[in-house]
Amino acid sequence: MAHADEAALERLLPLLRQLREIKTLREPKPGIFYLKGSAFIHFHDDAGALVADLKKASGTGFDRYAVDTPPGQRKLVDDAKRRVNRHEED
Repeated sequence: MAHADEAALERLLPLLRQLREIKTLREPKPGIFYLKGSAFIHFHDDAGALVADLKKASGTGFDRYAVDTPPGQRKLVDDAKRRVNRHEED
């Protein structure tokens, strides 16, 4: 499954703005976020449904989030902030 293209990411602009406010994340390409040099969050268009992959708290693999709805987007942002905070404590 390919990463979400620019048109798909436009549907997520409010979500992307929230993620961009997390100071320790770096976004080298639109919709692809890194934390401390490794992939942390990226997005896919899965047959029209937008999903995000967030690096697992264990650091191995990714958890998938449906981000087509505000509740799904809130969950992603909340979990991303928690995981960033854990990394900062290490």
